[in-house]
Amino acid sequence: MPEFARPTVTLHYRDEGAGPPLVFLHGWCDSSATWGALLPRFAGEFRCIAPDMRGHGASGRPFDHAYFPEALANDVAALCGELGIERPVLIGHSFGGFLAAFIAARMPGFARGIAVIDQPLALGEFAAQMRAIAPVIRSPETHLAFRQQLFGSMFGGLTGPAREGVEARSAATPPEVALGLWAPLFEFSEEEMAALGGRLLAALEGQPSLVIEGMDHPGYPELLAQAAPAARVVRIPAGHWVQLERPTETEAALRSFLAGV
Repeated sequence: MPEFARPTVTLHYRDEGAGPPLVFLHGWCDSSATWGALLPRFAGEFRCIAPDMRGHGASGRPFDHAYFPEALANDVAALCGELGIERPVLIGHSFGGFLAAFIAARMPGFARGIAVIDQPLALGEFAAQMRAIAPVIRSPETHLAFRQQLFGSMFGGLTGPAREGVEARSAATPPEVALGLWAPLFEFSEEEMAALGGRLLAALEGQPSLVIEGMDHPGYPELLAQAAPAARVVRIPAGHWVQLERPTETEAALRSFLAGV
């Protein structure tokens, strides 16, 4: 994989195909390998960039321990600048979907459009649930067991090598990296989390956007209809890793969206 040096970390990324740029952003405790079923489907018509986020996959760990969203957003912007990419479509799964919306909110006009795959952007309820069991999540002795249980509850129908790959990539992600990305869940107040969610939903409404829902998120479709009525919402019944469990349907939803962006 090619590499790109940032001031405090070296990132690795996949760069496949040629054409209008798509930037694929993976989720928490995952890597660019999560896009293995989709990149070949798009690389014939698009330039597909899929970085490993700092601390994940083949990328290094920043020596300043910076895992806050602004640093991750700057990584994406800097990589695009280095590669001469302008106005990409950002396609993010899970935390990568959060990051895509965060970039769109923080850098208006940077992206041509965004696609968020199975990541509710109203974060308050999830943050409250995680804070309730914070001692388990934030303890080095119990964090990995928590993560294994969490992922196990979200696999849906994903089996075989695809599931094993997700499990292996999670196991390879150190607790300090995982907890660094999740720090806002524990350190932000309820009001700050609500405000952040509002900015992310406004970013969906402010530009072409696609939301692919795999798991059932009660109440979220209704919230989307109210807060971001212009966003296109597609339901693909599956577990959390929709792009691995239902790649053909995910491809179709993305292609339909890209045709109008």
